[in-house]
Amino acid sequence: MAEGTKYYVMAALSIAALVISLAALSMSFQNAQTSVRTESPAATAHYTGEKREFWLFNSEIPEFNETKMGMPHDVYSMPVIAVYKGDKVVIHFFNTEEPGGDHHSFTLFDKPYNINVDLSPGQNTTFSFDANTTGIFAYYCTYHPPTMKGQLIVQPPPY
Repeated sequence: MAEGTKYYVMAALSIAALVISLAALSMSFQNAQTSVRTESPAATAHYTGEKREFWLFNSEIPEFNETKMGMPHDVYSMPVIAVYKGDKVVIHFFNTEEPGGDHHSFTLFDKPYNINVDLSPGQNTTFSFDANTTGIFAYYCTYHPPTMKGQLIVQPPPY
């Protein structure tokens, strides 16, 4: 197999694996939403939420040639963050680039969330927000579309 073709195949397999994983998680979420609850609405109203912590950093698709593919090789370490409505979400965000490397952001502008955290190479920060609206919300890096993106899934309370 030609060296250039090998990179295309590796990139395609990596992207396909990511798409399949996201589709499986999406179907799992849809099944959870459509399942019949036997509890009364009063029983679900008492969920007070929990603190949910996540460690998120930039990663790379291995053996991916940005020049040949015409897009960045950067991805998030967690393409899906799933929580319940009422949870306090704490994200420890790391830019693992060496000095002189790329900036990365965690940007989520879907209402009601308005988050834009930008990190220089080697920086990290911790931020938090309340998951107060159910739904699926896209987060992304403003520097690396279309590969560096993910989904925040806020599910109805578990009980």
